[in-house]
Amino acid sequence: MKGQIFIDNSEIGTVDFKIIDESMGAIGGDFVATEDYGKFKREIQKLTEQNGNANSQSFNFRIVLENIELKPVGGICLSDSEEFAEMYLDAAGISQSELEKVRG
Repeated sequence: MKGQIFIDNSEIGTVDFKIIDESMGAIGGDFVATEDYGKFKREIQKLTEQNGNANSQSFNFRIVLENIELKPVGGICLSDSEEFAEMYLDAAGISQSELEKVRG
């Protein structure tokens, strides 16, 4: 299921989510940036270099699937390393009813 990714109200990208660990309520997928991602890219890459990712403690990440915002209690993490040409986003602590939306 494709979801939109926001920081605050800026749409920064999309992810085609897959369930990666149902028992942990975890979803993830490759992150595809939009133009607005450029406003945050440098800081996210810096955090990825220092900590392995940028997470919900650093940014107000939001995931929206079909106009419904998911509430992952375990947080949202985005990895964007300057060294590698891939970006990945995952989220954990998603309720079973929200996982059903990802399952489609």
